[in-house]
Amino acid sequence: NERGRPSPVPQAKPLSPGEVLGCTAPVGLDKSLSNTKEEGEGDGDGPAAEQVMLFFADGRFHLEAAMISNPTLRALRYDPYSKTLTDERYETDKMKSIRRRAVEAARSPDAKVFGVVLGTLGRQGNPAILGHIRSLLRQRGKRSFVVLLSEIFPNKLAMMPQADVWVQIACPRLSVDWGHFFRKPLLSAFELTAALGDSEGDEKEDSVWGKGGVYPMDFYRQGSGPWTNYHEGNRGRKITA
Repeated sequence: NERGRPSPVPQAKPLSPGEVLGCTAPVGLDKSLSNTKEEGEGDGDGPAAEQVMLFFADGRFHLEAAMISNPTLRALRYDPYSKTLTDERYETDKMKSIRRRAVEAARSPDAKVFGVVLGTLGRQGNPAILGHIRSLLRQRGKRSFVVLLSEIFPNKLAMMPQADVWVQIACPRLSVDWGHFFRKPLLSAFELTAALGDSEGDEKEDSVWGKGGVYPMDFYRQGSGPWTNYHEGNRGRKITA
């Protein structure tokens, strides 16, 4: 950069440094940028440098995952094909409000039957996460059934009206981006875990749904919850239907 010091290249292990997926992105970049400040910078002795995330891509899908994971950072996208630099925006608060309504619907006493979709496209569907989801539903006294689908469309799920709520183990962005187009709530594995977990902290500023909280983009990231592929509890999990 213009100050002559390197900019950090973040990593969401086990992905490569700088690699981002539509459902997995590094988190806490504002903290890593703060740690690279020079002595005296931003403490009144000189102008504070703006924290900026520079993303190289020809589209927005993967960038949106990084913006969701780091909502306080300004995002610039450089398209190497058109050689253009654009200032990007994402309505994180609006997204979280929409997704929270789906989570609240799944908490309703009327939500008794859960349809669970295990994605068969590529390696999106993980039977170990399916086992976690179904175990959680049984613990909460909920009935469930499993459907295998390569693609998830509103009209296809509408053909199975017995489900009060749908949970999809495929790409979390299906719920984030298009969940509101479905007749019944369509939750990701994380959202189902949030719906059936402890809701007492939902109003806290640093909760997922609060102003200071971060909605997780961690489906293929190590060190995250049981709704993710690399969670320790999903290794060697007995697969039960």
